[in-house]
Amino acid sequence: MKKRKKNTVKSFGVSKMKKALDTGFLLSIGIASIAKENAEKIVGEIVRKGRLNEGQGRKLVGDLVKRSKKERERVRRLLMR
Repeated sequence: MKKRKKNTVKSFGVSKMKKALDTGFLLSIGIASIAKENAEKIVGEIVRKGRLNEGQGRKLVGDLVKRSKKERERVRRLLMR
């Protein structure tokens, strides 16, 4: 007789959790890239209106991207618990 591998509740739960973590991580990366694109559009409009010069606009986008990366890392850590 062949031994069949039992699909235990524990292995099912781990598999489901891994999928949720993978999905959450990919979602956070997607959100970060969308955030950068939106930040560039918004800051570009502010620069066009003359409220910031180009150098200030680039710095602001850079700061926003850094914040986004920190937030993405925070989300990753939360999901990995």
